[in-house]
Amino acid sequence: ADVPFYFLPCLIAGLAYYIAIKRTPMMAPGLKTIYDEEFIRALSTDQERASFFIAPNFRGYNTA
Repeated sequence: ADVPFYFLPCLIAGLAYYIAIKRTPMMAPGLKTIYDEEFIRALSTDQERASFFIAPNFRGYNTA
């Protein structure tokens, strides 16, 4: 899968959860909690860490 490395534990937990739904439904609730925790952790690391500032330049703009 072409995913960022910090989403791999989430991907694995999600696959385990969906397989458990089909094969062993009694294990699914526990795996769902692990999947949710991994997903929240992956989303929290998926944030831009660089500052971003835009300043418009109107010097060449004419309103005739």
